[in-house]
Parts: sequence; C-alpha cells; structure tokens
Amino acid sequence: MNALFNTYKALILGSVISFVISIFSTGEISYNSMVSGYSILTLGVMIIILILYSKVSQTGENSWLLVLKNFGPFLSMLSIIAFVLYLIIYYKKPILNNQVSESYHTFSNITTILLLIQIYIVYTNIVSDEFSSGDKNKFKLSNTTTGVLILLSLLTSMSSLILFVILKYFRADGFQVLG
Repeated sequence: MNALFNTYKALILGSVISFVISIFSTGEISYNSMVSGYSILTLGVMIIILILYSKVSQTGENSWLLVLKNFGPFLSMLSIIAFVLYLIIYYKKPILNNQVSESYHTFSNITTILLLIQIYIVYTNIVSDEFSSGDKNKFKLSNTTTGVLILLSLLTSMSSLILFVILKYFRADGFQVLG
C-alpha cells in the first residue's frame, strides 16, 4: 500500500510540472505538456480513488452519502479532466495551428490554474499523517475540504464548458492581431 501512496504523489507532482511547462511555453511543446499533464493527473486521481475504495470497503459501510462524500470531489475532478483532455485532443489541429481565439488560451490557463488549486488542496490533505496513517476511519477528507473541492469543481467545469464553446463556435481562420 505504501508503494501506491508514493505512486500517486509522484504522478500528481509530475502533472504539476507538466502543467507549469504548458503555461509558460507555446506551440507543440505547450500542447504536448498539457496532454501529458492531464493524462498523468488522470492516473493519479484514479489511484487515489482506488485507495479510497479499498478503505471504504474495509469499513463495511456502504451508504450513498459516505460514498458521495469520499468519492465526489475526486470523481468530479476526474470527469472534468477527461472532458478537457477530450477537447484538447479532438481540437488538436486548430489548437496547434493557432486557429483559436485568444480567449481560448485565457480560459485554458484558468482551467489549469483551478485544477492546480484543487491538486494542491488534495495533495496537502492526502500527504498528512492522519489521512494516510492506515486507520480506516481517518482515511477521508474533512467536510470543509470536500465542500471547497466541490465548489472549485463547479468553477472548473464552468471554465471547461467555456473552453468547449470557444473551440466549437469561435474558432478563428488563422488571422491574428498584429502589433
């Protein structure tokens, strides 16, 4: 189990590094690091869900509220990551050819920053001794943390939906503002 803890920590840190590279670069490097960051983060979140599932199943409690409280923030984060990953893979050519409006880059960075904030909150909670001590009753997020993560997930989902609208309906034909 300790190997899984180190694995998801490494995956989360790797995704953060990849996102930072994508924010401060352009072109194909930015695109590839964005795709790899979302892919690595997907794996990290899936490992966290797997660990949470094993801990919840050990308690013997199977109420929907317990499952929603423990898995809700992670499942919403995972669905947003999957949606944004789908968008950037599906609209690869317009993104790489810079046939997207300037607001795409703005909202892409906003979505990434909101995800990085969620990653920071999750990471600071899951590296604590109380969370990963092995005690099956302590292996969960607090109510406040869960609420903050759900709120940030709502903001991130709104930003990703704006990304979808920009990519679907407001693509440019390659002309750029000079000067």
